[in-house]
Amino acid sequence: MNTLRIAIALACIGCLTVPLAAVDLAKIERKIAKEPVYKSKAKYCLLVFGPEAKTRVWLVQDGDTLYVDRNANGDLTEAGNKVTAKKGDYTNAEEGVFTFEAGDINVGPLLHKNLHLSIIKLDYLADRDEDAKVYLAKDPKARGYMLGMDIEMPGRQGKGLGGRVEQGVCIRDVNGILKFADRPEDAPIIHFGGPFQITLFDRPHLTIDRQTDLVLGLGTAGLGAGTTTYSRYEMLIPENVHPKVELTYPASRPGDTPIKELYELKERC
Repeated sequence: MNTLRIAIALACIGCLTVPLAAVDLAKIERKIAKEPVYKSKAKYCLLVFGPEAKTRVWLVQDGDTLYVDRNANGDLTEAGNKVTAKKGDYTNAEEGVFTFEAGDINVGPLLHKNLHLSIIKLDYLADRDEDAKVYLAKDPKARGYMLGMDIEMPGRQGKGLGGRVEQGVCIRDVNGILKFADRPEDAPIIHFGGPFQITLFDRPHLTIDRQTDLVLGLGTAGLGAGTTTYSRYEMLIPENVHPKVELTYPASRPGDTPIKELYELKERC
C-alpha cells in the first residue's frame, strides 16, 4: 500500500503569537564547574529556562541520587543539590527504576515548582514502538526518562501549581527516545519556558484505507532525541482555537497533480 505524505501547513495557534527565538542550543557550552564523587556511572542532562535559554541547570543521575544545580552556577557539590530517590512502588534500585521529587527552581524573579524525574523500564514499549525495540536490542537494560515542572510564565495561565504552566518530556518525541548522556558535553538539552510551536507528537504511519490518529503537541524544541518539552494546554489555549493540518495525497497516476486537503483538528486528548 502507498503511504501518505504529511505536511504541517499551519503550525500556529492564534492566541500564541510568541515568535520562535533564535536560540541555537547546540552552541551552549556543556561543562560542569564542580562535580561530586559519584558512586556509579553518572548520567547527564541539561535544563535551560526562558525564551533565550540563559539560565542553565544541570541534572546528574547517580544511581538512586539526583544532583540538581539549583542556582545554575555549575557547582553540584553545594548543599541542597542532592536529592534521594523517593521510596515506594516506583523505585527499585535493582531494576534501575527511580522516582525523584526535586522541588523548586528559582530563575530570577520566577519560581518554577515541582521538578520531578521518573526513570522507568521500556519493556512495555518494545512490541509497539520500533525505536524502543531497537534501543532495547542494543541495551536490554536501557531505561526511559520522564521529566516535568510547573513553569511560571508571566501573562500565561495553566493548570499547574498557582496557575503555572505544566511542561514536561515524556520518554520520546518524533525524533526518538530521550537518553541521559555518559558525558556532560553530550548531554541532551531540555528547554523550559521557551517559545511555543506545534509539533508532531510521534511519526504517523498513514496508509490508504486505514484510519490513523494524527497527534500534535504544543511544545518547545530541545537538543537531542526525546527533548521536546510539551505543554499541557488546558486553560493555556482557549477551547475554540484549533490547529490546522494539510495532507498531501499522492497522485493516482504518474504526472497527475497530488491532491491536498486542509483539516482543522478540533478533538483534544
